[in-house]
Amino acid sequence: MKDHKFQLIRIGVGASGASVRYTGETDKSYRRIRGIFVALPEPILEYGATLSLKVGGVDVFDDDHDVRLLTCGQGVAPNQKFFLFEEYIEASGNAFEGRFRDAGIQGATYPYEAKVFLWLVNEQES
Repeated sequence: MKDHKFQLIRIGVGASGASVRYTGETDKSYRRIRGIFVALPEPILEYGATLSLKVGGVDVFDDDHDVRLLTCGQGVAPNQKFFLFEEYIEASGNAFEGRFRDAGIQGATYPYEAKVFLWLVNEQES
């Protein structure tokens, strides 16, 4: 088995200003969530968008967490795109939930799909 996996969460955003709840479960073959990255189809969509995340009933990001802190431009190397968690966040089949809020930016194209990537690894707690 590989030492890491990028688990994709797809969030469909149907209209300007939409608030979309998402739920799921981390892959039980991996011990820890090492990092997170959010990809949006247009850079303009990052401004004002927020993402909340709760894993195993514990808040990782509150409701007003700015998506711009979890994404980056094309000039960043692929292996440096992820926001890395310093604390140990257990994966191991843990349930996750959250909400993505679109900011309703003029000129953006709807509908679109927000992609949230969780970087799962088999590292032990340190």
